[in-house]
Amino acid sequence: MLNNIKKQSDKPKILLLILASFICLFHLYITVSTSIGVMQVRVIHVFSLMLFWYLSKFFNNNKLSIKIVDLLLIGIIIALFSYFMIGTVPDALREKGVWGITFLDVIAGTILIIFVLEVSRESIGLALPIIAVVFLIYAFIGPYLPNVIAHRGYNLEYITNYISWTNEGIYGVPIGASVSFVVLYIIFGELLDKFGAGKFFIDIAYALTGKMKGGPAEAAVLSSAMMGSINGSAVANVVTTGTFTIPLMKKVGYKKEYAGAVEAVASTGGQILPPVMGVAAFVMADLTGIPYSHIVLAGIIPGLLYYISLGTAVYFEAGRLGIEAEKNEQLLRVKHILKSGYYYFIPIIILIYCLLALKLSASYSGFFAILSILAIGIVKIGFIEHRFPFKELKEASLHAAKSAVPVAIACASAGIVIGIVSMTGLGVRFAQIVFDVSNGNLFLMLLMTMVACIILGMGLPSTAAYVIAATVAAPALLQAGISPIASNLFVFYFAIISFITPPVAMSAYAASGIADSDAMKTGVQAFKLGIAGFIIPFMFVYYPGLLIVDTSFFSTIYSLLVALVAVVLIAISFEGWLIKDLKLLIRILLAAVAIIMVIPNIVFNLVGILVAIGLLAYILIGNKRK
Repeated sequence: MLNNIKKQSDKPKILLLILASFICLFHLYITVSTSIGVMQVRVIHVFSLMLFWYLSKFFNNNKLSIKIVDLLLIGIIIALFSYFMIGTVPDALREKGVWGITFLDVIAGTILIIFVLEVSRESIGLALPIIAVVFLIYAFIGPYLPNVIAHRGYNLEYITNYISWTNEGIYGVPIGASVSFVVLYIIFGELLDKFGAGKFFIDIAYALTGKMKGGPAEAAVLSSAMMGSINGSAVANVVTTGTFTIPLMKKVGYKKEYAGAVEAVASTGGQILPPVMGVAAFVMADLTGIPYSHIVLAGIIPGLLYYISLGTAVYFEAGRLGIEAEKNEQLLRVKHILKSGYYYFIPIIILIYCLLALKLSASYSGFFAILSILAIGIVKIGFIEHRFPFKELKEASLHAAKSAVPVAIACASAGIVIGIVSMTGLGVRFAQIVFDVSNGNLFLMLLMTMVACIILGMGLPSTAAYVIAATVAAPALLQAGISPIASNLFVFYFAIISFITPPVAMSAYAASGIADSDAMKTGVQAFKLGIAGFIIPFMFVYYPGLLIVDTSFFSTIYSLLVALVAVVLIAISFEGWLIKDLKLLIRILLAAVAIIMVIPNIVFNLVGILVAIGLLAYILIGNKRK
């Protein structure tokens, strides 16, 4: 009898595996085939992941837990999916365009919106559903609002049609990106991890940095940078690399809040580091029409500056705490580690080659990268363990589907917001409000846009955070005459920085769970460590040379020198240590010099550099005398 119960309880789990496998294979199939219509592909994408979410709720800590409500919801999702598949065939869509949608279509569309918001609430929290609901209410009450944000107002039928039955809402650009390449790169990241690449990158990072002061912290920075650029989620990257790096940091002497903050800031930075940039680079190219190669090129220096600032900060913190370099001779075995896993670089090289040299699309490049890691994993496990990697493929499928749910449903919820913005013209109004309030002052415009992007990005996956910020806030910067690439990178940086900005610092809170530290203290520490991330976007707006694209070599070198001085001074100021503990006045002066360096004026730059040299000389001479 116990065996029968076990067999019955395994059936939903097998069904979950089948669905996860279907999700992965479906996204691989549509990369090379156009046999299914665009709208129907997006319908399958959304509903299959919602179905996976509710089916996965049957298992709580690997125990079967079936609730009647969940069964009922699954039944509704399947019925709704069938209705939308029939209603989105080309002929049906043309008919809706001519005659409008039916009463049943309104009901089905309304139910879909409710499901998207509810799954979004369950999978990523309240932030995005609340934003989406506020925008939906805004669509209804437009005529009753102040003139500056008023519009003519829309009824339920119009809103439901626009949001649920066109490619301007739920099935809009964010879901298009999720379908085309976001899920592919999640699959790619999971395969890398399950076939051992994650451990390899951590080992390499630790081997390269272990002989430095604060080696484990530097390893966290380097490994999170390598994995974070490919991984589509800062939080997922924290959980992946943090389980190894955070305990090591605590072991050598870093405080637990600091260890968690380092991992959070390093993992978040992976989203702004080329070549993949957490797939946001592809979304940006899709939204703006800017060539992907230009976005990657523009992101190199700002991304490296972010990590230079973080690496400098953890090095100085090691000095302040008296943490010495490790003397373990095994740390010298970089060649041995490379020899045992050099082939893990092959998929990444193939990905970069396809993207930049062959100029293939993000989806085709991801497809070939997936094929390469599959081949490597099959050959490796076949030679070493003499078996086919069914276990690894099963785990990769389940984890990929599970990771795709919050990202895809967040994109669907973001589609609701974008649909309302497009319908009501709010983006243009926001740009005008920012321009009027700032009276055309560029710094005030940037400051207001920064605050808006951080608020809009709180609690959201990076792709959804960028899309909403770009839709609402980027037009204001474009209106101010800032280049499209600088405008979009600016809003993207601050949408991502929300991951380490209290009170909703998602990366920091995930890291605090691993570090066993206070969540808010870890968030505040992450904010301090990532402070360079708040300065760099202002710098590449004022110093376009940092973006490399369409600038001279001299402009890039000059801008890089100024930015390097600024981010290093900020790191020293916030750490409060350089050979010795620094007095508060010295720290304030260093921070002030760093801020002065942001001003695009050669006189201010020279004065800033001279003052910085004077302060550093004063610190070094004072230490020698002591």
